Amino acid sequence: RDCQCEAAAVFAAYSLGLPCFAFQPNALEGAALVLESMGDKPDDNDQFNLQGAMDSLASDAGLLKVLIWLMAPVAMELSKYPQLMASEPREAFGFLERLANKSQYEQSALEGALPVDSEETDAYLRWALAEADLLLRNNAMAVDELSEALAGGAATVGDCVAVLEEW
Repeated sequence: RDCQCEAAAVFAAYSLGLPCFAFQPNALEGAALVLESMGDKPDDNDQFNLQGAMDSLASDAGLLKVLIWLMAPVAMELSKYPQLMASEPREAFGFLERLANKSQYEQSALEGALPVDSEETDAYLRWALAEADLLLRNNAMAVDELSEALAGGAATVGDCVAVLEEW
C-alpha cells in the first residue's frame, strides 16, 4: 500500500513537471516548492540562480499542479482500498493554509492564485483529487510498474525515472 502511494506521488510529480521527487508529499514541502519557485530574478551579472531558472508555481496552474501531486497518494489509495491508511488528504489543505498565511504577511504573487474562501478551497481540493485520480487511472500500467519497482526496496530516483521513461 505504501509503495502504491509513493508510486502515485512520484508519477504525478514527474508527469506534471514538478522539480521534486518526494515519495511522500507533504504540505511543508509543497509550500517550500512554491515559495522557492518564486525565487530571485536575474542578479546584476544577468545570471540566473537555480530558483530563478525554475518556472514559478505561484499561479493558479502552479498551485493546482502541486495540489494534484499532494492528492495523488490519496487518489491511489481510494481507488484500491475502502479506508485511507498510507496517505493523508489533509496535507493539501495544510498546503493551501501555509501559503495563505505566508501571503497574509507580505505582498506576493500568491494573492491571485490562492482560493478566496472555504467554498473555493473545497472546490480546489475536490478538483485536484479528481484530476489525480484521472491521471493515475489513465496511466495505471506505468504506476503499477513503478509501484513494483519501489516494492523491491532498492529503487532509487534514477530507477524510478527509468521505469517512467521505459528504459
